[in-house]
Amino acid sequence: MSLRYIAASLGLSVTTVSRALAGYSDVAEETRKRIKAEAERIGYVPNAIARRLQKGRTDTIGIVAPTGLDAVADVYLYTAFAAAWTRLAELDRDLVLLPTVVGDDGSEIQSRPFRRAVEERRVDGLLLLRTLSDDRRLPFLRDAKIPFVVIGAEHVDRPEVNAIGIDDVAASDEILARLAGFGHRRVTIVVPEGGFAFARSRTDAFAARASAHSIELRSVPGSFCEEGGRAVTARLLAEDQPPTAIVYYAYRMALGGLRALSDSVLVAGRHVSVVSFGDNVNLLYSSPPVTAVRAPIDEMARHAVDVLIGEIEGRPVEAIRRWPATLVRRQSDGPLVTRPN
Repeated sequence: MSLRYIAASLGLSVTTVSRALAGYSDVAEETRKRIKAEAERIGYVPNAIARRLQKGRTDTIGIVAPTGLDAVADVYLYTAFAAAWTRLAELDRDLVLLPTVVGDDGSEIQSRPFRRAVEERRVDGLLLLRTLSDDRRLPFLRDAKIPFVVIGAEHVDRPEVNAIGIDDVAASDEILARLAGFGHRRVTIVVPEGGFAFARSRTDAFAARASAHSIELRSVPGSFCEEGGRAVTARLLAEDQPPTAIVYYAYRMALGGLRALSDSVLVAGRHVSVVSFGDNVNLLYSSPPVTAVRAPIDEMARHAVDVLIGEIEGRPVEAIRRWPATLVRRQSDGPLVTRPN
């Protein structure tokens, strides 16, 4: 059945029927109800492609994120993706996943699906996960005039970008205050390699607050995985003056750090305090359970969708750039204890 059939049966014009079903406000409410009732009675299904062309939108949002089996294992990425997907479904929007490609130098580059989606306007807007400090995709998208929102990094040097992250300054200050209260003065932060924007923001926050707590802060790089955390921690523990406390920027790196500690004579929570900047259920059941910063990833991702849809529809939604995180206190950190010989 077609729009013409509905129009003829109700004695209305095809234009009126079309605009009523498309949700335009210039059709009287009583007429709209009659049209919708008739459409339901005859089982009318609108032509989605025609409606999208009429609106000038695809009703599709792209999520740009790392891909591969390693990315699937990353609970942070999966949670953000699932929350955004759920919110888009509530708003009757489709979703397409656009992969991130890593170059030989370790930097993220524009993949062909990503470029096609932008240049051919296959999506109305984009959500970006795990952006870089100097991410070439951001100016590319600005020049292409396609709406986008970053999830998980604040990008303080780009105030024009809608970037939604956690309050790194407050979270870092809380961690340092806790460690200083336990008597720790040599703290090492383990930073994932790759030039990630969230890592830079976090490191800047720690550096800004360390002196206020009389802490000697050191930063070391490591691979963004369990083995990366294990390898870095093993090297740190072999030093003449190893740190008394270690803060990992990802829960996977923290799990690797615990493995290195279990292979040594030192005990996490007694001889070396361990904190994860990122929480996960595995940290609750590790030995010992790990003190961790928990971010409201689900709420942040849903908010990012609302901000993006608002921009697409021309009704700006103010982005909340800094979200409060919670320090979940467990047994992996505590008062400094003399190390065994």
